Amino acid sequence: MYNYYDFEEGLRQNQSLFRDINQATNDEYQAIQYYSALANMAPNNQIKQTILGIRQDEIRHFNWFSRSYHRLTNHFPNLTIATPPKSFQEGVKESLKDEGKTPAFYRSIAARTTDEPTRRRFLRAADDEARHEQLFKQIARQTGIREV
Repeated sequence: MYNYYDFEEGLRQNQSLFRDINQATNDEYQAIQYYSALANMAPNNQIKQTILGIRQDEIRHFNWFSRSYHRLTNHFPNLTIATPPKSFQEGVKESLKDEGKTPAFYRSIAARTTDEPTRRRFLRAADDEARHEQLFKQIARQTGIREV
């Protein structure tokens, strides 16, 4: 027999998962805006194109996560506007920090969902985010920005 406490625990876990998917969706939404501004500050076209490529990945992640969130909750995610970087150097440092912590967050979401498409999307996005961190490290080296 299924007892009330098991139901409550499952509900609490789902709410936590849905909150995290909403947060991931909002993070991607903000990254799209942030990387647009950062690309416009880039010191050369090669770096600008690299950042715009990362931005394209973030658009894909945003679309994946939005669809998953809507399918699982029948709601649209709550989104907020990003604060643009004050300088290119600040933007690269902040991007390195964010891209460094995101893969673990996305893998934790993948581990908690029973929805297979959502799980696959978050695992793929985690790999992309790890690659983004490496690209930002390369940008930092090329431009003489000391990593934090």
